Amino acid sequence: MKTIVITGANSGVGLTASSFFADAGYKVIGISRSTDQMARIESKNFTYIQADISNLEEISVAFSKIESVDILINSAAQFQSAEFANQDMRCIEKMIDTNLKGTVFSTRLVLEKMKQGHIINISSVSGCYGIPNQAVYSATKHALKGFTESLNKECIPRGINVTNVCPGGINTPLWNEENPYDGDKGRLLRAMDIVKVIDFIIQSGNRIVFKELVFFPNNEMH
Repeated sequence: MKTIVITGANSGVGLTASSFFADAGYKVIGISRSTDQMARIESKNFTYIQADISNLEEISVAFSKIESVDILINSAAQFQSAEFANQDMRCIEKMIDTNLKGTVFSTRLVLEKMKQGHIINISSVSGCYGIPNQAVYSATKHALKGFTESLNKECIPRGINVTNVCPGGINTPLWNEENPYDGDKGRLLRAMDIVKVIDFIIQSGNRIVFKELVFFPNNEMH
């Protein structure tokens, strides 16, 4: 049974992926600061660890409890839509700490446990193109693009493929009253759309390297 570790597993894509892959017969370990939604997953294949991935001590302890990993899905993210000149400094710090540092920490720790397999970073179209009111979020996701590309060149000879998945707007709790979506939320991507893409990457094996996949709902254009 292959082991999948999923960060940000308490909501959105991470939560959907945790449930899907547990039901598909993988051993799934979810990691998140909050656990209320993860605790509702009833599959015997699913366990969870409470940890803040941006906290090096907490995430190190979390990975010390994991013996081996075949697949890592870096799904944890912080998001705020705001004009940069007026953006709260604490929100800026949270986005950088979670989206970039947390992903780097998790990936570094998982490589100690992974002989071969996949690392899948859930990025965004904002990591490919600049979007107004997303300057810091976009900066963190652009950084993931460079991180993924460089890491791939190190890891492919080891039998580990790294993929940057860059979806457009997804109908998740990231869009809320504080961060309103400027359009029809009913036409956004669903979390399961992203999970199906992840599953396709995994099922394709290591022979094919998916460097970066960009896709978005047809009510957006990037």
